[in-house]
Amino acid sequence: MGVGAKLKEAREKKGLTLEMVEEETKIRKSYLEALENENFSILPPRVYAVGFVRRYAKTLGLDEEELVREFKALAYAGEKEEEDFWQEEKKEEGPRFDVSKLPWSNVFLGLAFLVLVIWLGNFLVGYFAQKATEEREPVLPPPVVEKEEKKEPPLPEVKEAEKAKPVYNGVNLAIEARQNCWLSVKVDGNEAFTGIIKPGEKKVFDGQEEIYVKAGNAGGIDVTFNGEKIGVLGEVGQVVDKTFTREIGKDEKKEKQG
Repeated sequence: MGVGAKLKEAREKKGLTLEMVEEETKIRKSYLEALENENFSILPPRVYAVGFVRRYAKTLGLDEEELVREFKALAYAGEKEEEDFWQEEKKEEGPRFDVSKLPWSNVFLGLAFLVLVIWLGNFLVGYFAQKATEEREPVLPPPVVEKEEKKEPPLPEVKEAEKAKPVYNGVNLAIEARQNCWLSVKVDGNEAFTGIIKPGEKKVFDGQEEIYVKAGNAGGIDVTFNGEKIGVLGEVGQVVDKTFTREIGKDEKKEKQG
């Protein structure tokens, strides 16, 4: 019984149709029919056709290798096996290099000699370099001569010149608040300020002839007239009014000169 008959008989015994085998093996129905009818001319190239036979036989539970051998003998009787072809190609190749035939003893001796030469070279280079360093005289740096610092004589202390007191041709009045104080100030008869000054606040007034001041808290302000500090005008809470004239400043200067 040929290959095709064996495949067909096994398929029918299992109750399988070609369509069912096609679905199972993913082999076209036309190729399955060609195998069963032994119409090998319509099959694809040899490597695919052999694979189809192997897969078909496995699906039907047949001996794959036996059917493949029968198929090759029937379908490719006049052709050489691919494996035989490659074996012949290998035989035709020239002699290969056999590593096992190398004279390994000579190789090891050569390597050992090379290592010895390298070690000896490094040793000699280090030895001569060290010897040259020991023989070289150390170069001492030149002695450092410390320069004596010249002590310059101290400069004579310059006494601060006494500040010249400003000269006032008219009248100048500065009022600085210690506490809240109501003020009314007139300069040369004209009203210059009326209001409350707060602690730390300072007012300065300049006139030609006179400055009139009325303070609602005489002890809450400090007064400076023409550069001379007068101080408070009275007691805390005391109401005081005072006129500072140009003549008062002249009289005070005369008294100090006398």
